[in-house]
Amino acid sequence: MPTNRRDFLLTGATLPLITACASDITRLDSRPVADLAKDLGVCAASYTVLRKGMPSSPMALTGCDAEPRPDAVFQAASLTKPVVAFAALQLALVGRLDLDAPVSTYLPQGYRHFHRMLARSDNDAHDVVPVGTLGQISVRHLLNHTSGLPNWSSEPMSFASKPGERWGYSGEGFMLLQSVLEAISGTEISVWLDDRVFRPLGMGDSSLVWRDAYEGRAVDGTLPFGLRQRVRFRSAVAAASLYTTAADYARFMAAVLSDGHLLSTISSKPVLVDASLGLQWGLGWGIEQARGGPYLWQWGNNPGFRAFAMASTSSKDGFVMLTNHGRGMPLAASLARSVVPSEHQVFRFPRVS
Repeated sequence: MPTNRRDFLLTGATLPLITACASDITRLDSRPVADLAKDLGVCAASYTVLRKGMPSSPMALTGCDAEPRPDAVFQAASLTKPVVAFAALQLALVGRLDLDAPVSTYLPQGYRHFHRMLARSDNDAHDVVPVGTLGQISVRHLLNHTSGLPNWSSEPMSFASKPGERWGYSGEGFMLLQSVLEAISGTEISVWLDDRVFRPLGMGDSSLVWRDAYEGRAVDGTLPFGLRQRVRFRSAVAAASLYTTAADYARFMAAVLSDGHLLSTISSKPVLVDASLGLQWGLGWGIEQARGGPYLWQWGNNPGFRAFAMASTSSKDGFVMLTNHGRGMPLAASLARSVVPSEHQVFRFPRVS
């Protein structure tokens, strides 16, 4: 939970986490990333490049009078989703999760939908989504954002569109997926990911909940007018609460890129997002059809933080960029142009800003 009432109010006013104004940030992508950090006032940024699926050493940038730290811990925002999807697909590949089964198979008592993502105790406002409704949604729908659920809802849950009908980005879908995974594993998702993903991959600086060990290395987010964001997630949020470093997230990306079966599963039966931009969505990742690709990608947008990850499934080149500023996304566009040169239309997608 946020450390004080002011931070809580800032969080409540800014969530849902995925908000964006339509803007073309590619007009800045030819600028060197270090220059952009200074010009945009991004005080903390860290990135790691992957070449042929192998991560290089993490790099740190600062556009302020601060000491850059390659081991800084950031909120990775929606970069959480591919990690949770990875865990789900691991279960599917060993037969413990049926991607095409209705969610009701795993939640026969219904689903408790909380109206505020940071307020999740028994007495907090919530409604129960009945089994009949859950029976219309498959696990695949949750992973490729075709569940028909809204991005976020502070009211009783209802469909924004018919399940399976079209792509519609949904944080609520990943919260439902969290409940499915917890039901299968019998374990709270942050503990389960520690055991099944982070520890095996050597991601010692990653967690879905705040750790006191992050104090001193975790950077604050930067909101408009220079306000600082100091949210501490005490409960896991499968859509957005990952704390990580650029080096750790690159290790995760390397694991994805090295698994041919997993890559084919992610990329099977993609759904259309934006034909004019060459964008689709697979199981847990966006897919961009562009020269040198296809590319897996995901953006992150928490209040005061911007993050982006991208990798070519053919060359296995890619990168992850983490920043502590609402204006940090152009740094990712610049890095994309230098690491995986192409006309990346994804940076013209209205949500990526």
